[in-house]
Formats: sequence, structure tokens, C-alpha cells
Amino acid sequence: MSAETTLPWRSLLARPYGAYLATFSLGSALYAFGAFLVSACMPSAVQELGHVNLMSWGFTFYLVAAIVAGTLASPMKWRLGTGPALQCAGAAYLLGSLACGFAPSIWVLLGGRVLQGLGEGAVSGLTYILIPEVFPALMIPAIFGIEATIWAAGSLAGPVVGGLLTQAFSWRLAFLAEVPPILLFMALVWAVIPEHGQRAEARHRLPLARMGGVALGILLLSAAAIEPQAWARIASVGFALALLVLMAVWDLHAPNRLLPRGAFSLRSRAGLAFWIVLLLPSAHTGPGTYVILLIEKVWGYHPLGASILGAAMVAGWSGVGMMVSRASPRRARLCLWAGPGLVALGLISGGPAMEWANLWLLLLGQALVGAGYGLCWGFLSQVIMTGSEEADRDRASAMLPTVLSAGLAIGAALGGIAANAAGLAEGVPVSTVIHAGVWCFLVASAIGLAGLVLALRLRGLRPVTAPG
Repeated sequence: MSAETTLPWRSLLARPYGAYLATFSLGSALYAFGAFLVSACMPSAVQELGHVNLMSWGFTFYLVAAIVAGTLASPMKWRLGTGPALQCAGAAYLLGSLACGFAPSIWVLLGGRVLQGLGEGAVSGLTYILIPEVFPALMIPAIFGIEATIWAAGSLAGPVVGGLLTQAFSWRLAFLAEVPPILLFMALVWAVIPEHGQRAEARHRLPLARMGGVALGILLLSAAAIEPQAWARIASVGFALALLVLMAVWDLHAPNRLLPRGAFSLRSRAGLAFWIVLLLPSAHTGPGTYVILLIEKVWGYHPLGASILGAAMVAGWSGVGMMVSRASPRRARLCLWAGPGLVALGLISGGPAMEWANLWLLLLGQALVGAGYGLCWGFLSQVIMTGSEEADRDRASAMLPTVLSAGLAIGAALGGIAANAAGLAEGVPVSTVIHAGVWCFLVASAIGLAGLVLALRLRGLRPVTAPG
């Protein structure tokens, strides 16, 4: 291994990088902590407010808003500067958390989730832009290793805090627990982040029609989740997917592009990596949306216990991610296809686990999914960041978390379609809950296998260096 792949991590703490790293890390922590905290408290929230069949909307609305905000990350930076843009994002997240915590109805809760999504989507996009902008290239591998540690902490702290607050007090207090770290992030941004310009590109108009088309497409998927008629569900899904493809094609030919050139091309490393970044979250999020609810209903766990067990996936992701963070280029190529293979295997095992009501097989499958992510995610991110044209680096970096959010939203919507079509609702017997879980995992397995096929195609391309 060359010296370039063994840069000491302590160099990240030297001035001025330590302050930048703290800001980036806290931005990532907001996403990790919030995602798992909400997974722990959302089942209790929808049962108290009613509309269990709308639970997937709590995730989908958040992710649709995150996608819209993520696509605006570069234009926001060009118009406002990085610091003010991050402050606006933090304010939106803060208001959303307060709205969720004090929500008198499911609709106010969903509105709060939209505000949280707008804030977190912009935070993610802007902080990813900051990585290649303020850090030397040799430091990027170690940054991804630190991000894996952050996700490990979030995957443990989020379910524990969310489950404990929900069980001991209320799901409302769990949402309000996000307020202090948001305020800390905004204070850190004010103190640390410099003002970067690039105001010349502000003359381009915002692609509002394309962003609206993407949002409409994912919302149509969500609407299909609660549509009682099978033909209407099929029509809604078909129209939604066609609309999303149309928006992507339109964007790639527009003068004010949001996607980097070659995004989703099957003939380039970055294009294939974008596809895998979209498909893997789409695969695991469907059953992942319901894992905690399934553990509560099928195996009788309380919110805290179910939340801790439900963290198996991301705990595996973070642990394995740290282990491979210094992998050689040869091993990195192996991780790029072995990771999606483990994800597919873990999802395939979920169907039998539900059918046999075997909790340990379910948790093993979730751990395999997490291990698969840990193997490949950092390398996929580096392929996208380094495989795009120099002029498109901002777009590629900002779109990475946005495409991830799109995959999460599509997965949550498809999981909702599968679960609700199988009869999931308030008061149904355990056998129906199990049936809904089986169908969630069947749909997820098909998507996971598609991601594996593309990863095998990526295997034949030239080696990548370790991403950390």
C-alpha cells in the first residue's frame, strides 16, 4: 500500500481541518441520529395519532423533501454562500422537529417531517460539497472512515434514546430530543464555515419543473401504498417510475443540470455507482421501515427493546465500514461487488425469517445487509466523487446523498405498497403482519439482486483506491 493510502488520521485534527471535520461530522450525525430515532418513535406516533397505514408516508415525505433540498444544495451555495445556506437548512430542520414534537394530528406530523427533510437534505448536500472543497484529496479516505464511526454512534444512540424516551415518556419528547444538536450545529456553522463564492453560476434559473416532477413521482409511489385497488396501484407505480426516468433524461440535457455528466450511464464507473447507490437503499428501506413495528407486533417487544434490535443493520454497516476503511485497491474492487452480494443475501433471508417467525434469522439478515453496506458504501462514494469531470465535482458530491435519499424514498414507498397490499392496518392479527413482512422482503430481494447485477458489471472496471 502506498503512502498515499496511509495518511495518518491525526492530520485531520490539525488547523484548520479539525474545525471543518467537526462541522461535517455533526451534520452527518444529525442524519444518522435522527433517522434511527424516528424509526424508534414513529410506530408509537402513528398508533396514537391514528393512520398506521400512513407510517411509510412519514419517511417518504421526509425523503422527498430531502431530495428537493439536496438538488438545491449547489444553487444555494452559489447564491447565498455555504455558511448562510447551512444556517437556513438548520433553521428548517429545527422548525420541523418542533412541529413533530407538538403535532396534534398525523398531518401536522407529516408537515414537520417535510421541514426536517428540507433541512437535512440541504445539510447533507452542502457538507458533501465541503469535503473536496476544503480537504486535500489525501484526507478524503480518512473522512469516510470517520463517517462510518458517526453512523455507528447514531445507529446505537438513535434507537436507544428514541426508544427510551418513547417508552418512559412520549414519542413527542423523542422528536424534541433533536433540538439541542441542531442548535449546536448552527452555532458551529456560524463560527467555522467560510464564505465561498462561485456566484457566477447564480444566473441559471432553478430547475423547479424538474424538481417538482421528481417530487411528484415519489409522491405517486407513496399514494400507491394506500390505494385499495390493485389496478390503480400498478398504474400509479408505472406512471411514477416513467416520470422519474423522464426527469433524469431531461436534466442530463438541460443547460442548468443538477446531475453530473454521465450520471446513471451503464458504461462508466460513476454512472454504475450512481445506479447502485440508488438501488441498494431502495432494496433495504422497504422492510427497514417496518422492522421495528414487526418486532413489536410479532415478537412482543416494547419500543426500547425493538429499537435496539432493529439497529442491527446499521451497526453492521458502521463496524464493517471501519474495518475496510484502509483496504488496498485490489480489496476495494472485491468490496464493490461483495457488498451488494451480502445485501441481497440478507434481504432474501428476510422472507423465510418472517414466514417461520424466527427473530434471530431476521436479525442475522439485517446484520448481513449492514455488513454489505459497510463493505461497499465508502468505495461507491469515492467512485462517484473522483469519477466525475472536474467541472461536475460539486454536482456529483451534492447529488450523492440526494440519490441516496431518492433510493430511500422509493424503497419506503414500495415497502408501503407491499405491506398495505398484504393487509397491514390497525388491529390486524399477527398472521397478517407476518404476511405483510414476507411481501416487503420479496420486493426488496428483487431490487437487491438488480443492484448486485450492476455491481458485478462494475467489478470489471479499473481499481479504486481506499475510501475509508
